[in-house]
Amino acid sequence: MGRIYLAALGLATLLVAQGARAAGQVAAAAAGIQDGNRASNTAVTARKQPGQVTQAVFTTGIKHHEPVNNISVLTNKHRHVYFFTDLRHMTGQTVTHRWTYKGKVVAQVKFKVGGPRWRVYSRKTLNPAWLGEWQASVVDANGITLGVSTFEYSPAPAASTTPHQGSVAPAAPASHP
Repeated sequence: MGRIYLAALGLATLLVAQGARAAGQVAAAAAGIQDGNRASNTAVTARKQPGQVTQAVFTTGIKHHEPVNNISVLTNKHRHVYFFTDLRHMTGQTVTHRWTYKGKVVAQVKFKVGGPRWRVYSRKTLNPAWLGEWQASVVDANGITLGVSTFEYSPAPAASTTPHQGSVAPAAPASHP
């Protein structure tokens, strides 16, 4: 009878030790620690982030997949403007750049996101008479706006008509058909 009791006590000790190890594995998993070659589902879940727009800016150009500047005002001597976005964790989704002028949608450009970090831009040719506020939005496939940016398209300063001493008036530009 004594040996059975010791065996039962030994089994109980073994079960308590295994329970503690299992509890330790659960705690390690919750903290994002890997146990040997096994990664915990909790750690994977903790790293997964929802998609987001980390940058949405207007610029006058793109160089090496980045905007050359970040504008909020653009004069109408410029005829083109770019809307640049940096998207994260949206692989496989479709996003739209929705261009708006005076409250009316004037262009929509759809993109398929091809990786965990995806930089995309769309370009708009502007008529110098289209002065005022422009807006571009990043919209997901469900119609949810993920980011918005605006810029003011304003008249270029008038050229000075007073000739400076010692300067020569510029020649009239040649017209080309």
